[in-house]
Amino acid sequence: MRIISGERRGAKLLTPKGTYTRPTRGRVKEALFNILSGHQFINIITRRIVIDAFAGSGALGLEALSRGAALSIFIENDQNAIKTLEQNIHKLDYHHRARIIRADACTMGIPATEEAGLVIMDPPYKLDLAYPCMEALKKGGWIGDETILVLEHGSTKEPDHPSWLECFKIQKYGVTHLFFYRKKGRIRCSQNTSIPVSYTHLTLPTKRIV
Repeated sequence: MRIISGERRGAKLLTPKGTYTRPTRGRVKEALFNILSGHQFINIITRRIVIDAFAGSGALGLEALSRGAALSIFIENDQNAIKTLEQNIHKLDYHHRARIIRADACTMGIPATEEAGLVIMDPPYKLDLAYPCMEALKKGGWIGDETILVLEHGSTKEPDHPSWLECFKIQKYGVTHLFFYRKKGRIRCSQNTSIPVSYTHLTLPTKRIV
């Protein structure tokens, strides 16, 4: 697994041993950040706080740092994963822009110092952890009107989410689905119109990411 783009492009990352942590596949990560680089998502990463919940190796939050995030906050409670995450932060020399919260992402009570631009959640597919994680982040003040939340999930059915959020985009790649959320009622563009959910099946090149 490597950093795909930005100032640490090509840097190799360690992955936790064992079966508890499931790293995001390289091509899915590349697809996600290509989407987030589009005009629909201007300024949600650059010089903003990015939260990597269920962080594992930290691949997603570290990718955000490489692409200009001011700070990545990694939420993880598995000690094996935390050890790998610390090694990756050290390897990329991101000590000053990385913060590890050793806690359950669904119950953490740490208050925000600033609203996040982006929240990425990659919980175990078979556990319904997205809903309580979203609620915990909102309670802590991490989610603002402009925050975008992305959930990686293995289900074809949209997972349950709090009523104060709306799912406005779904991307599919193989068995992996990416669900994009934002707060209901946020001001978008110059027109007060409802934007329908878009559903896209990604077809990506099969070349190996190096």
